[in-house]
This record gives sequence, C-alpha cells and structure tokens, in this order.
Amino acid sequence: MNRHLVAGIASLAFLASCTPSAAEQKAKADQAQQVANAKIEQANNEALQKGEAAQKEADGKIAQANAQTQEEASKAQLEANKSIRQANDQTLKLRNDYQVETSKSINQIDNRLDGLKVKALTSKPKAQAQFNSMMPKVVEQRSVVGQDLASLPSQTAQSFNDYKVKTDKDMSDLRKSVEEVAVNL
Repeated sequence: MNRHLVAGIASLAFLASCTPSAAEQKAKADQAQQVANAKIEQANNEALQKGEAAQKEADGKIAQANAQTQEEASKAQLEANKSIRQANDQTLKLRNDYQVETSKSINQIDNRLDGLKVKALTSKPKAQAQFNSMMPKVVEQRSVVGQDLASLPSQTAQSFNDYKVKTDKDMSDLRKSVEEVAVNL
C-alpha cells in the first residue's frame, strides 16, 4: 500500500508539475490584457489621427468654399453697384431732360396766361367776369404743377415713371384750362 500511496503521490506531483499554477495563469491573463490594451490604444490613436486629418481636410474645403463664395459675392456686388450707378446716371439724365422740357412748357403756359390777363383788362365786363371766375381753377392747377416740378429732384429710378405720368397729366389739365379761358375771353 505504501507503494500505491507513493505511486499516487508521485502521479499527483507529476500532474501538478504539468498544469500551470494560478499565479502563472494570472500572469498570462495580465500579459494578454496588456497586449489587448496596447492594441486598443493604438487603434484609438489611429482613429483619432484619421479623425483629425479628416477634420483638417473638411476645414480646408470649408475655407476654400467660403473664399470662393466670398469672391463670387464680391463680384456680384461689384456688378450690382455698376448697374445701380448706371441706373442712377440714366435717371439723372431723364430728370434733367424732363426738367428742361417741362420748364419750357410751363414758361409757354405762363406767357399765355400773362397775355390772357392783359387781354382780360381790355375785354368787356362779361368776358372779364368769366375770366375772373375761371382763374381760381387755373391758379390752383398751376400751383399743383409747381409742386410737381419742385419734387422732381427727389425722384428715383423707381418713382420717376409714375411721377412723369402724374406731372404730364397735371400739365395737360392746366393747358386745357388755359385754353378754355382763352376761348371764353
């Protein structure tokens, strides 16, 4: 029995020497964990570097797009300013031409009125009375035309056409009234 016991103990000692101890297993597990941690850190660093590179590339593209957009906006603003200046120049020319034209017309109307006033002084009493009754309307219309002409310098490219239509109508109405006075005098 002693022999069996010695053989059993020897077998156990042999088996014990073949299987790693708990300390060895823990050391291997720790080493495996360190290797895994190193690989994870390396992967994280690579991902961070790739992310930074991608962000840098995206920032560059954004900056380039912003610069291009700014350049296009500047060119568009330059063209818009040029168009605005041309429109302002054209409006100024139209206003100046219209002022010359209307000044001539209003001078003709005023001269006609002055002639009618002189003629009324030498007319018969009935014609004078009719002249005097029609003159307030003529004076009012002349005042409206005067106000129209006074507002000419403030007309813009957008408002000029409407202004011109109104002023032309007011002058036409004044001419008609002056001619009615002349016919009845």
